Amino acid sequence: MIFIDFFKTHETADIAAPHEELLIETPADGRIHGLLIHSKEKKGLIFYLHGNTGNINRWKFMGEELTSFGYDVFVPDYRGYGKSRGLRTETNMHRDMEIVLDHLTAQNRYAKIVLYGRSLGSGFAVRLATQRPCDHLILETPYYSLLHVATSRFPFLPVRLLLRFEFRSDKYIEKVLCPIAIFHGTKDAIVPYRSGFKLYEKIRHRSDCEMVTLVGGKHNNLNIYPLFREKLGEILA
Repeated sequence: MIFIDFFKTHETADIAAPHEELLIETPADGRIHGLLIHSKEKKGLIFYLHGNTGNINRWKFMGEELTSFGYDVFVPDYRGYGKSRGLRTETNMHRDMEIVLDHLTAQNRYAKIVLYGRSLGSGFAVRLATQRPCDHLILETPYYSLLHVATSRFPFLPVRLLLRFEFRSDKYIEKVLCPIAIFHGTKDAIVPYRSGFKLYEKIRHRSDCEMVTLVGGKHNNLNIYPLFREKLGEILA
């Protein structure tokens, strides 16, 4: 059973947009904490799956910025991040996101659903797009797979033995039916540009998929590029 709790805390006191915090119970003793930030226009919902560093307290600002495009934005924390809890396995964590999205989209509350995966979150977003209907998949600094990133950065380590999670975006992305947009910077030192481009190569034959290259862009600064904002605006128009 899913339990929803609405409350306010000091953690979101600096969010100007109307918002509410949710706690959603999931299987395998999971509890997912998320922040739903409301927009004025209500074009739809952006389900924002954030990166590895920090939790909602960091990513809430990106969520609030995305409401400027006229969408409500939901930012969940994964198990082990912030107030979210539960045994972390790849299966459990993917299932969490399915259940949370199901709650948010119940009774057709939103006319349009956009899945947005940032870095680590791109692995959640790609697979989720194969499990639930959505109108667009946006990937910012995505990877081909975690194994691909690990072997490119640490070729001298037995990464196949060390990696707990695979996050095989390469395995799932060809099964995604909605349009896909990939954003990546050429100077990304965390997830190399070549990893994102390798992922794009699996879908580049499709007319509804595109890769936006930000020349000189790094892992955490793509939002300062006018081209980034311009393309997001076109997608979310």
